[in-house]
This record gives sequence, C-alpha cells and structure tokens, in this order.
Amino acid sequence: MNHKNLSYYRSFFDTPPLWYGELDGLIQFKFPKIDFENLETEVIPSKLRLGHKIEHIFLHLIQHSQDYRVIGHNIPIRKNKISLGEIDIILQNTDNELYIHIELTYKFYLIHTDATIVEHQLIGPNQRDSFYAKKEKIIKHQIPLLHTREGISALNELNIDASQLGQQVCFKSQLFVPYKVGNLNLAPFNSDCIAGSWISFELFNSSNFVSHNFYLPTKQEWLLVPHDRVAWLTHYEALGAITKKLELKNSPLVWVRNEDSKIEKLFIVWW
Repeated sequence: MNHKNLSYYRSFFDTPPLWYGELDGLIQFKFPKIDFENLETEVIPSKLRLGHKIEHIFLHLIQHSQDYRVIGHNIPIRKNKISLGEIDIILQNTDNELYIHIELTYKFYLIHTDATIVEHQLIGPNQRDSFYAKKEKIIKHQIPLLHTREGISALNELNIDASQLGQQVCFKSQLFVPYKVGNLNLAPFNSDCIAGSWISFELFNSSNFVSHNFYLPTKQEWLLVPHDRVAWLTHYEALGAITKKLELKNSPLVWVRNEDSKIEKLFIVWW
C-alpha cells in the first residue's frame, strides 16, 4: 500500500461536511464507513485538476464501500448537441436499491467578516467564487437540470426514473478565519471545518513571521493535514515564491512552522 497516496484519500474522507443534515433543501450525504486498513488505493493521475482528483477519490472510496454502487458520473446532458451540463454522480443504495444523485463539492473558503450574513462570508481565496454563488447554482441549475426533457432522457438511458431519484450533496470544505481572530459564530456551518487562517501580505511580511519556517504545498497538497516531512524554507526564501503568486492575483496557501514546531495552514491574500 502506498501510504503517501493513502493520505489523500484519508484527508478527503476526514474533511468534515460544511453542514450537517439539511441547508436550504440541500441534504448532506452521509459517507459510509470505509475500511482504510484494507483499502487498495489507486495512484491519483497527476495531470487532473484538483476538482477531478477529488472526484477520483470519492468514487474510489464509494466503490470500496458495501453501501453503494456507482451507476454513473459526469453524465452529459445535451440539447441539439449543445451541452447543458453534466450529472455529477449517481449512486444506488445496495440496501433499498434507491438511486441518489450526488452533487460533489470540495471548497477552500476564507471567512470574510465584512459581510453581515454568515452565508455571504465564505469567499474563495482569490475572490473568484463564493459559497452563496455555488449554493445558488446547485439549487437553480444543477438539480433542475435533471428534470428537463434532456435530463429525463439521459436518466432513462440508465433505466432511472427522474421522479424517483433522490437528491443529496457531498459538500466538504476547509475554512480559514482571519488571522488572530477569536471565536466566530459560523452557524449554520460546521466549525470543525476550520483548517487555518488567512492574512494580508503586509502582516505576513512583518517581524511576526521572520523566525518561522514555510512550505508552499502544491494544489493537491492543499487537501492534506500539514506535516513535518517537507523541505522547509526561511521567511526570506519563501518571500520570492509568495510574491510571484500574489503578483498573478493568486493567494498562496502556506504551511507555517513556528519556533515550537507547531504547524498551521495560512492563506496569504493578494487583495
């Protein structure tokens, strides 16, 4: 077993759902138990974007479980050869044989306390996406798509009656709070999703961090719990790579190791 590879599967599985139960009609998928001791992991194709790597991991874990069968994924819905979208994942419960459509989402959100409504505070690290926009897309586009004439036709090809298809989301998230901010009330969201903090470059480039060590994980490594088995950089060494990313309006995620060898995740934002 490739333990390095396994850590990605484990990190995905251990990431909590962004909420429990139901939120605005979106029912959170309850992950079945996974026997990680006997899990034969596949190498995650390196060329895949992170979203597709997440999908690869999800499907592999579900296929290893006894509770569900994977019926299909990324099923195209077209009208006159023009794509209207895709059906994310369809599972069948092996116990009651019911079919479930799963919208799979894994997001890194920064808590931006300027907004008064918590739902509007979850923003992508580069301000290009938000929880609210994602939720609206699922509710107003992704789910209704299955009940269009084209969606019903695509489901019929799988011998699935659209009216009998259950709807759930697997919405996992890592949340990052403003640096050195105390307890935040994130309800209805799950505070167990808090994975680190975020900071401006001006504050990062201050004396507070000069004595710390840093590692810039790859996008795939964003999934992982930070560990010590990496090539650490000094503050001076890390600054060059961080500045390049900020100039391109990409907010890098860094692992920070302080003098007490405590390691934390930190987004440094360009905005």
